[in-house]
Amino acid sequence: MARALIALHFQNDICHPDGRVPFAVDRSSGDADSFLSRCRDTIAKARASGWMIVHVHIAFAPDYSDLPRNCSLFRAVETLGAVKEGSWGAAAMEGFEPVRDDVLLTHRWNNAFQGTGLERMLEERGIREVAVMGLATQYSVEHTVRHAADLGYAVTMLRDCCGSANPKAAEASFAAMAMLADVVDSSEAV
Repeated sequence: MARALIALHFQNDICHPDGRVPFAVDRSSGDADSFLSRCRDTIAKARASGWMIVHVHIAFAPDYSDLPRNCSLFRAVETLGAVKEGSWGAAAMEGFEPVRDDVLLTHRWNNAFQGTGLERMLEERGIREVAVMGLATQYSVEHTVRHAADLGYAVTMLRDCCGSANPKAAEASFAAMAMLADVVDSSEAV
């Protein structure tokens, strides 16, 4: 059966040590480099196995005229001056650039399906199984897992390829998502 790997927000402002978003990955620990390396390897293995690779980036107009301001998470993006369309911060982090046959979607939400056409793309390719990875676990990854499960996909959440600067929130997310998805390490899924 065809499968897709949804890789959320591997962008400079979110992952790079000089990035502007402080709550997506714990840059203070030495684990950030090994986390990102594992994520790159997982994408490469899934690609080599014939999976559809979907890179989902978040980006907003340089003046933030399209920024939802309904919650503090989005308002923080503007305060931080992060992920502006066309900026270094919104670009794919080195090693996470889409390659030929990968899909790149850009959105302004937490959920990878919201406003991107992702569901239609998966349907066109006959994909019913998706794996989700990325940043931040308790925000975008969890939202995407929930939505995919509601759409009827068999969902896998790649625990070791989900990042958060808040380990307690991430653990709570993994526990909650275990009722909607298989929560496993990437080596078990790819």
